[in-house]
Amino acid sequence: MGDTWISDLTHFLDDRGQPTTRPGVRRIGNHLGSIVSGLTANPSEKAREIPVSCRRRPKRQACPGRIHASFEPGTLNILWFCPVCDDQGLICNWHNTVWDKGGRVGLPRIDKVTYTYGFTEDIMEDSRFDTIVLNGSAITHELVRVIHDNQVIGAAGVYGDPTAGDPLQVDRLIIEHGGESTSIVVYNRAIMLFVTNEEFFRQVHRVCCVINRPASRV
Repeated sequence: MGDTWISDLTHFLDDRGQPTTRPGVRRIGNHLGSIVSGLTANPSEKAREIPVSCRRRPKRQACPGRIHASFEPGTLNILWFCPVCDDQGLICNWHNTVWDKGGRVGLPRIDKVTYTYGFTEDIMEDSRFDTIVLNGSAITHELVRVIHDNQVIGAAGVYGDPTAGDPLQVDRLIIEHGGESTSIVVYNRAIMLFVTNEEFFRQVHRVCCVINRPASRV
């Protein structure tokens, strides 16, 4: 009977986001990281064998099994197991680590992204805001991946406090996907990032940063 591992991959990184060099921990981290690399390099909806050997040594003999891995349905986790010795586990927080090769299953079809942002003293006045519109080839795989990983689709709504800053910071994100549209408005994003640990604001911030890099302004 194998072990069950519940692993947060960030625990195997140093302060620079590189694989830790701590003895013992490094070996386990590299093993788990190789599982992430194997799956994200060639993603599949069903569990499949990846080019990673089992690390267990039952009865002091190397297990001959090869690891099988898949994305856990409905979550952002990776499940893995060895069909020979029943070693198994779950890996979370693996996104954008050095082992993440970028492959995903179930990526949304993004048709258009419109991002409007700026500062104003009048909540009804946004004519001076900058606007970025992305469609076609401008919607990169990285952008789609970040939207997917941060679960932005389905988070439509208005967030933040429009009275917390003067002038007022406004971020408006409209994502058109598969005939539907998700609209997210965040007031005073910078203040929210500074004063709260709310992960949603950090997720929106990541998406906005990616949009700003390849953008063509209108």
